[in-house]
Amino acid sequence: MKILVACFVVLASVSAPLLADNVVYSSLPSGTYYNVPSLGFESDSAAEFGQGVSIGSSAALTAAHILMSDWALESTYEGVGLTTGFDVPLTLTLYTVGSSNSVGAVIWSGSIDAHILWRPEASAGCGTAWLAADGKCYNGLAQTVTFSMDSVVVPSQFIWGLSFNTSDYGASPTHVLGPYDSLNVGTSGGASIGSDLVANSAYWNTSYGPFYGDGGAGGTGTFRLDQGAWAGYDPAAEFDAVPEPGSFGMMIGAALTLGLVFVRRRRQSPQR
Repeated sequence: MKILVACFVVLASVSAPLLADNVVYSSLPSGTYYNVPSLGFESDSAAEFGQGVSIGSSAALTAAHILMSDWALESTYEGVGLTTGFDVPLTLTLYTVGSSNSVGAVIWSGSIDAHILWRPEASAGCGTAWLAADGKCYNGLAQTVTFSMDSVVVPSQFIWGLSFNTSDYGASPTHVLGPYDSLNVGTSGGASIGSDLVANSAYWNTSYGPFYGDGGAGGTGTFRLDQGAWAGYDPAAEFDAVPEPGSFGMMIGAALTLGLVFVRRRRQSPQR
């Protein structure tokens, strides 16, 4: 009986990290960063912003992490939220890819009340910006928000879009000034895992035509592909999926092997 218990302990300790989700796409920046270039919904007349991604094969998604940049100060909105930050409803929608990389049918949509951290107050020598530990001044504070998914199956290519309301823009503008007016979606230099559906592009919905690369010729006020003006400014996100069955099977095999080795060693040890 002791041998069997010891074997199960080894299996548990080996298999625990193997259950970690598999990152199938990531355009999040690497290393330490305090803020990133970003797109503001209020300042850019936007209602939705995202990207088309390729992940090689279909996958069952478990989570999405979207990079945000908050420019709102607590001192500007006394009485709003908490000392740590404010809450704002955010919606993430996944779409199929239509003809000519257009936005297709909705695969999944989920909403959260995200807690957004206030950016630090202005620092001496930085004007209205704040001084970070790297010695540089920033106007915003980078942070990620997470959407949990229950194994949402997506094809090898799909489009994601983040949407929320500001005082003047979004599906339902609040018509009330708030810290969400200073909340932006962060960008990065490009994808490090997976790839973008269309290079040098983004998908977004803005009501101001000149903000599109085509000057609005393809329409305004609709979530669509925008090509040619996004080099170095990739909407930043990460998508996690359940581990691939093949990889999980190999890891279980390794765990069983370790368990058998442990059992043999116990059998060879002297009786006490």
